[in-house]
Formats: sequence, structure tokens, C-alpha cells
Amino acid sequence: MSAAPSFPDPDAPAAARPPEGAGGEGVFGEIPELTAPRADLIAPPFPGLDRALGWLARACMVVAGVQIVTLVLLMGWLVFGRYILNDTPTWIEQMAILLIAWITFLGAAIGVRDESHLSIDFIRESLPPVPRAVLRVLADVMVVIFCALMSWQGWKLVQTNLSREIPMLGLPEAWRYAALVAFGVLGLIFAAVRLAQRAVAPTRSLPWD
Repeated sequence: MSAAPSFPDPDAPAAARPPEGAGGEGVFGEIPELTAPRADLIAPPFPGLDRALGWLARACMVVAGVQIVTLVLLMGWLVFGRYILNDTPTWIEQMAILLIAWITFLGAAIGVRDESHLSIDFIRESLPPVPRAVLRVLADVMVVIFCALMSWQGWKLVQTNLSREIPMLGLPEAWRYAALVAFGVLGLIFAAVRLAQRAVAPTRSLPWD
């Protein structure tokens, strides 16, 4: 005859009861890396420069936000003109494409600054300090190279399309490709400064790591 299963006594003193979350309950309670403070965390070196770049990233965010609001208003006007006034403002479609390009690449530059782009870093972060630092630097070097290529190729596209006009807008087609240059230059600055900050304390973690 098997013994009846035992259950914790609700009237038992707190010291006699298992702690909350024990026995596999909860997710983050079982992963100290996600809950414990990071012992190797340091404030960003070059604080003045870091604050200036923070303001630059916020300015990009404001500009992108204004562009998003403008895009929503323009698309609303497009629908209103097409279905209510029976007079479609066709220039809005071209303006929307231009705004979307700038919103996308300004947001991408902000992501480089905040390291908010999608990444799978659990293997890197589980390594000892030295190999972890090497992989962080390697990732930043790759971002620098990518942003430099975007700046270079984007500038070539700008020069090629200076004489062409965006249909129905009358603006040079180069304005669309200038968004690539803006992203490349901003991303290059953000990533290069982060490399310099890592050089001060290679095996320590920065706030956005």
C-alpha cells in the first residue's frame, strides 16, 4: 500500500515552509544572471562625450518621431482625398516613401547607439571575461566596418542621383539615399566611441551590454 502524498502545512511557521519559488516555480528566480547585479558593470568612460552622443541619439529620435506623425497625417489625408473628395493627392505616396526611408535609417542609428538591435548573446555573456571582451570588441568592429561601407556606398548613390528628381515632388532623388549616409555616419560615430570606451576597461561591462 503506497503512502499518501504529503503537502506543506499552511499553519506551519514560515521557517518550516519552503521559500516562495522553490521547486522550479518561477523563471527569473532560477537564473541568477538575470536577477543579480553585475559585479563588472562600470559607468561609461568619457562621460562628457557619452552625454553628447546621448543627446544626438535623442535628437534623431525626435526627428524620426516627427516624421512618423507627419507620415500618419499624410496617409490620413490621402485616404480622405481619395474617398471623400474624389481628388487623390498622388504626391503623398512619394513623400511617404521618402519619410519611411529616413525613419528606418534614423531608427537603425539609434539602435547602434543603444545596442538595441536583435542579437543572440547568451553564449557570449556566459563566457569568462577575456573571451567575452574579445567577442564584444569583434562585434563592434564589424558594426564599424558595416557603417563605413554604408556611408561610402550611400554617398556614391547620392552623387549618382543628384540630377534625378523624385516624381511629383521635384526633390532630387539623392534625398532618399542621403538616409543611408546619415545612418552610416551616425552608426560609425556611435560604434567607434563605444570601441574607445571598451579600450579603457576591456573586461568590464558597459551599461548597454
